[in-house]
Amino acid sequence: MMMEKELIGKLRKLRQIQPNRDWVSLTKTQILGQEPRFTFFPYFKPAFAGLVTVFILLSVFGYGFVKNSLPGDLLYVIKKVAHEGQAIFVSESEKPAFQLKLANQRLEDLTKAPAKNLAPTISEFQANISEAAKTLSKIDATTSNPAVIKKIVEETKKLEENKEKVESLGVVIGGTEELENALAKVVGNLIEDLKTRTLTEEKEKILEKMEELFQAGKYSEALELYWINQ
Repeated sequence: MMMEKELIGKLRKLRQIQPNRDWVSLTKTQILGQEPRFTFFPYFKPAFAGLVTVFILLSVFGYGFVKNSLPGDLLYVIKKVAHEGQAIFVSESEKPAFQLKLANQRLEDLTKAPAKNLAPTISEFQANISEAAKTLSKIDATTSNPAVIKKIVEETKKLEENKEKVESLGVVIGGTEELENALAKVVGNLIEDLKTRTLTEEKEKILEKMEELFQAGKYSEALELYWINQ
């Protein structure tokens, strides 16, 4: 009788023992196999699934509402995801111009943004400028397609114009030193490359002018001069 009571007591204690969760999970997987993960888009990679999501959301909320949304608005999240989706199809050499284009769009937003959207829009602008600077510093302008240089020049000039418009409205957007440093690096490399080449008299004058602009800190103008004379 005593042995029976002891046995029952031990069995009750065993019931109170909780197995290790990792052991349970591993054992379950070994017996039943890996549980399938549910996804709305089982046939798409994450990046492309994101694009599909954007298309669905655009159809739900309307392209116009999303397009006109500003940083800080609820629908701007969809707009930002759409931009990130576009970036997938942009080559490395074209990414600086792409990011500069986004920065220009944010500056254009600032000219019409209400007070509540100013801070988020400025933050997005600075993020685009930073990304543009990073990608710009990676390209080798000496071997880049002239069309790539052209786009960078166009977006940089547009950026300067838009920046003046925004600042004339009394909006402080902060400096663009990071971008200026990246442009300086690109122009400096171009100048050094030209110095190693045998140049015509006309090209020598262009090089001299580029150096003058470089010394004056007018990097975008120097880059434009280089592109025009390619």
